[in-house]
Amino acid sequence: MRPMYGSRSETYDAFLAIDRNAYKEKIRFVEENIFVLRDLDAGAYFDMMVLYGEALFETGEYERQAKLADHILEMSIARNIVIHRDQDVYFETLFKKAASLYNLDRLNEAVHILKELVKINPDHEATKLFLINCFIQQNKATVRPYRGLSLFLLLGSALVIGVELLVVQNHWPTWTGIVEMVRNGLFISGVVLLVAGEIIMRYRAVEDVYLFSKDTKKRKEEADV
Repeated sequence: MRPMYGSRSETYDAFLAIDRNAYKEKIRFVEENIFVLRDLDAGAYFDMMVLYGEALFETGEYERQAKLADHILEMSIARNIVIHRDQDVYFETLFKKAASLYNLDRLNEAVHILKELVKINPDHEATKLFLINCFIQQNKATVRPYRGLSLFLLLGSALVIGVELLVVQNHWPTWTGIVEMVRNGLFISGVVLLVAGEIIMRYRAVEDVYLFSKDTKKRKEEADV
């Protein structure tokens, strides 16, 4: 397809003229003018790639955004670009890449990036909360034994209710109180076990992240002395 604009300045200006939230239009524009982009001024090209990456992320093109993020990071390092459009472009690009990997269910890679971001800025709360959520997703398997035992107890409670209604109340009414205690005990134990498993998993995730953040911050402070 022939590019829509002949000169470099026209191409860049036309891209900037696209509405801020018209992400699909930005993606289409870049792809239609891909060969012209190679001849753009370095600053204009970098700006367009950052905005293009944002558009990919916002439209759910996570695989493509993750790949483009590496290109943006390479350019920011090579050209020593730290602040771009009032943001730390290196940090923000890595954060979005971690989010893309998370949405692609590539949790280990997302965790690796988020840990590196915590090392860069141990006080960045959004990164720590995101890392906690990743740890929770990674450790869901540890809750399965709790859920299995909880389900067993709840089913046992339901079975006891059936026995109570069909047998005990009709033939051994004096045992009703004891059966109710057993039924309630099974039910409460099942619910408590289920909740406890979730709480323990989430508490450990929070503890692991904040201990990692604390240790990282301490090492940074010691290095700066």
